[in-house]
Amino acid sequence: MPYRHAHWYVLALLPLIGIAFFPTYWSVLPAAPWEFHVHGATAFAWLLLVGLQSWTIHHGQRLPHRAFGRSSLLLFPLFLAGGVGVLFGMSRQMVAGSEFHTLYAARLVWLDAASVLMMAWFFHEALRHRRTVRLHSAYMLATVIALLPPILGRLTAIPLGVTGPGTFDRLYPGFIAGQLLAAGIAFLIARGRGAEGRPWRIAGWLSIAGGVAFATVGGMSWWRDLYAGAATLPSAPFMLTTLVAAGAVSWSGWQSGKRPQLGSAIAA
Repeated sequence: MPYRHAHWYVLALLPLIGIAFFPTYWSVLPAAPWEFHVHGATAFAWLLLVGLQSWTIHHGQRLPHRAFGRSSLLLFPLFLAGGVGVLFGMSRQMVAGSEFHTLYAARLVWLDAASVLMMAWFFHEALRHRRTVRLHSAYMLATVIALLPPILGRLTAIPLGVTGPGTFDRLYPGFIAGQLLAAGIAFLIARGRGAEGRPWRIAGWLSIAGGVAFATVGGMSWWRDLYAGAATLPSAPFMLTTLVAAGAVSWSGWQSGKRPQLGSAIAA
């Protein structure tokens, strides 16, 4: 089986989430918008699911592996809906004058957009190639690259001396570094893997694209003004629309990965 130790790397990210998000989420947990809680819970659950899927298949536990795979059909739409919801939550925090979100919310939208695109594309392909072990594993594990930059970017708060309000301005190079580190990890994994390396290469380039947009368009005044308008909109309808769209992605991927029926194969 490919990626024999992947589950240890994925599961090692879970405690890092606590460290990375302490200044901007855990320390202000009661005051955080509800969309942040949905996003945090579903992102944590996704990492746990991917890690457990890897662990079960490498320990011969095929039935639990398949059960986790089927549960991903439900978790994926919830995760994507949470990701869209947090964009509206960040906009309201920015307009309300939260220091962190005043500095970064309009920029972070572009990182999140790259991550949502990556997740949707890779999960669809993971389902479509679920009978081809190497491609299925690559696409499923590559979804983790979408979640790396927020963790890595915030972890740079430690060497950059970010301790809370009043020091958040130091995080700017950390977010860029998080994108580049995620891209570097993706390209490193892709080396020598041929077609199997395609999802990793795509993940690397999307991470770089997100970082470029963060540093350029994300800081433009016209974009900031446009994004501020999202603060006046209810997030629930957009989250529900995303839930339905993500469900369609799951259904399409699942249907594409089905074995062709005998009659269809003969006719072809």
